[in-house]
Amino acid sequence: MAKKNLYFLQIHFCKRPAFRPAPACFDPVTRREPAVMPPSRCDDASFLAVKIITVIFTGAFLLVLFLLCTREPAPAPSQPAVGRTVYGGYGGQGVAVLLFHAVGGASAGPDTISPEDLEATFQLLKDCGYVPIDLNRFHDFLEGKAGVPARAVLLTFDDGYRDVYEYALPLTEKYRFPAVAFAVTKWFDPYPRPEASRSHLSAGEAKELLVSGLWQIAGHSYEGHRLAAGPGGVYRPYLLTRTWKPAENRFESEAEYKARVWSDIVLDRAALKRIGVAEPLDFAYPYGAPDPGLIQILKEAGYVYLYTNEPGLNKPGQDPSRIFRITAGRHPHETMALLAWYFSSN
Repeated sequence: MAKKNLYFLQIHFCKRPAFRPAPACFDPVTRREPAVMPPSRCDDASFLAVKIITVIFTGAFLLVLFLLCTREPAPAPSQPAVGRTVYGGYGGQGVAVLLFHAVGGASAGPDTISPEDLEATFQLLKDCGYVPIDLNRFHDFLEGKAGVPARAVLLTFDDGYRDVYEYALPLTEKYRFPAVAFAVTKWFDPYPRPEASRSHLSAGEAKELLVSGLWQIAGHSYEGHRLAAGPGGVYRPYLLTRTWKPAENRFESEAEYKARVWSDIVLDRAALKRIGVAEPLDFAYPYGAPDPGLIQILKEAGYVYLYTNEPGLNKPGQDPSRIFRITAGRHPHETMALLAWYFSSN
């Protein structure tokens, strides 16, 4: 790959690759082409060009990141104009909802961040002036009832893995950062827990998150966070497709599909209420995939704020069934670069 990139730069800056014979050079004295070609300086020139461009782009990126991190937010007006929504700081650019999944060792999957990198991310959020807000304030912000600080973020963790309790809870307590766990709630039930590859939150651990005063638990389906084969053999999220009924050699009907999804959502909300969530209002689509039929069922069941995996900032008045989330990087500086880009481009 490095050789290909160097070849491209040689073509761009020297108009020919270094390893090909140089074209004949015109001699201004004899006014003829020399019999022996002088050595090409393209190698040295292209190498120098690569170094210069690398230094310039690296320096520019670091400078932009530094300026975005250290710039003071614009002061919010003490008496906002009547009828004008004040989002808070930087012209009201909105709230960034950060999406994490598991917290674990370096050998874990691509959706896992190590405890050390999660803490480094929290430290950078603090150092760069980002302000984590809780779920209630986020609701008020979306409804236009309250403003938020500049660079406001909402921290969310999907799937309800036990490592959120083991690693993320102590870090949120250390930094006093509020957060939300979108849990697959079948794991709250007391029956034997057939863990596949990762342990999930138990009901007791979920209650401890709530008792901390920093965490809120929200819905992510009861047992619908999986794929199922639908018509045509296409695998889709379990809550979005009609499943195959092998005993009857057919796919379920539309009515059966709606009844199954309704049952899952009702069980999900009941499990949340049993651990102490008074009125579950927030739900993250499994695999981040919204669907008009699923949205209707979720709203009828009582959910209001529905979270996608689509990136972007959230603002008052937007459709609450399509809340944007920015997937956090596995490394702290990836996340900070994403936040800097979204806040600077809106």
